[in-house]
Amino acid sequence: MSYCSRVVVQAPGKVNLSLDITGTDARGYHLMEMVMLSIDLSDVLLVGRRSDDAIRVTCSSSAVPEDETNIAYDAAVRFFAATGIQPQGLSIHIDKRVPVQAGMAGGSANAAAVLCGLNRLFETGLDQDRLCAIGLECGADVPFCIMGGCCHARGVGEILTPLAPMPDCFFAIAKPPRGMSTRAAFKRYDDMAAGVARPNTAAMLNAIAAGDLAAIGGNMFNVLEQVNPVEEVEMLRGIMLCDSALGAVMTGSGTAVVGLFAEEKQAKRCVRHLAEQVEEAYLAVPVEHGARILHVS
Repeated sequence: MSYCSRVVVQAPGKVNLSLDITGTDARGYHLMEMVMLSIDLSDVLLVGRRSDDAIRVTCSSSAVPEDETNIAYDAAVRFFAATGIQPQGLSIHIDKRVPVQAGMAGGSANAAAVLCGLNRLFETGLDQDRLCAIGLECGADVPFCIMGGCCHARGVGEILTPLAPMPDCFFAIAKPPRGMSTRAAFKRYDDMAAGVARPNTAAMLNAIAAGDLAAIGGNMFNVLEQVNPVEEVEMLRGIMLCDSALGAVMTGSGTAVVGLFAEEKQAKRCVRHLAEQVEEAYLAVPVEHGARILHVS
């Protein structure tokens, strides 16, 4: 069989409109209830075949590992194991645009892109459910990054229910210099869980179903924001609200903060104000897809 030699894959980042922790399972993993949304702030991956048998990962950002600890590398290994294809040489280059340690699933999006890219590269024809099953072995957010859009997520994040598309809107996003690992964030939550407030997930779901942007903004809430030690998070959230954001919240385990706006002009003005405080400030809009193939050659 003749295969294509390389694919270019878009890997959208995600934001959490709502995040709650509902308990732990028998393995000790945290059980989640979240509303997650794909945005157009994306990494782009070039996945190609090599003449040797090595998997090589490179990245435009020095903050991202380029060895077997990179989740993109792990995704490739798991793809070969799941499909029975003899492991072979791959080149994976990540053009990194989604902030690192931001709670925006940048690493998970890269894994999703690798799985979708290899599915096309080797013409394995795996459907979305099968790709998501492989992705879950890499990380809890990977299935969402394959599916994309707007979803209600439960379990460890793998039980996904698609929701109605978001109304037209814009996001101002800002990432403080200091990041937060997911493990550290959950450890802080475990130490402080007794006194934290919780989101009204049902109200958020109703707001999305109704297409009520103001109600969506009013119900943006992340239980982990209360245990995050990075002081700039609250400062950035305050700037967004002062700039007329309908809602603002830390996304995922942090430390990026997301503000929701109905008007592009307002969102752009807020991004300018945020850029006066931090180097990483972005304008984004929702997208209705996860990892997708941009080019095949």
